[in-house]
Amino acid sequence: MSVLLPVGTVYPGRFDGRVVTVTGAAQGIGLVVATRIAAEGGSVILVDRSELVHEVAKELREKGFQAHSVTADLEVFEGAQSAIDEARQQHGRIDVLVNNVGGTIWAKPYEQYTPEQIQAEVQRSLFPTLWTCRAVLPHLIEQRSGTIVNVSSVATRGVNRVPYAAAKGGVNAITSALALEAAPHGIRVVATAPGGTDAPVRRGRWRR
Repeated sequence: MSVLLPVGTVYPGRFDGRVVTVTGAAQGIGLVVATRIAAEGGSVILVDRSELVHEVAKELREKGFQAHSVTADLEVFEGAQSAIDEARQQHGRIDVLVNNVGGTIWAKPYEQYTPEQIQAEVQRSLFPTLWTCRAVLPHLIEQRSGTIVNVSSVATRGVNRVPYAAAKGGVNAITSALALEAAPHGIRVVATAPGGTDAPVRRGRWRR
């Protein structure tokens, strides 16, 4: 694969001295976010359950960026905890966590979903954010600083996305509730809600 340099205006030094962990970083939005942060001086830890993430980190290092890769299944707390622990071991801290894991698996009228499909959608697009926030929070509280960026979606008001919309609505709720809890510790919790994204065909498969 080939990691493309970010398009648009790059602000060299904007992330100098910052350690940023990006989940779902093997491809798509997560890959672009991690590449942009690295190009602007950040030390990035790329987390994904796909082995592709190691190729991405290798290419970033070959371009002169600071990048480390971690494979983990963030749909379970143990995976989230191991990813955060390894990220901290690399630099001793985490300044920013970007929770990007998620994505629609199926798009169809709600009555056509099976119970197993509904559970899979929620498991994929809600729990990684829930677990990773829980895993990183004690460290950020200890630092008394840090930022969590949760990736939501405009699909919370979409059509043929009910389970995914429910999951991303949960991400919004995590963000607003945790922001209130974390603010006294000097921690910011924010969210962004992308719309449709023009991205290459996914490499690897979702679990069905």
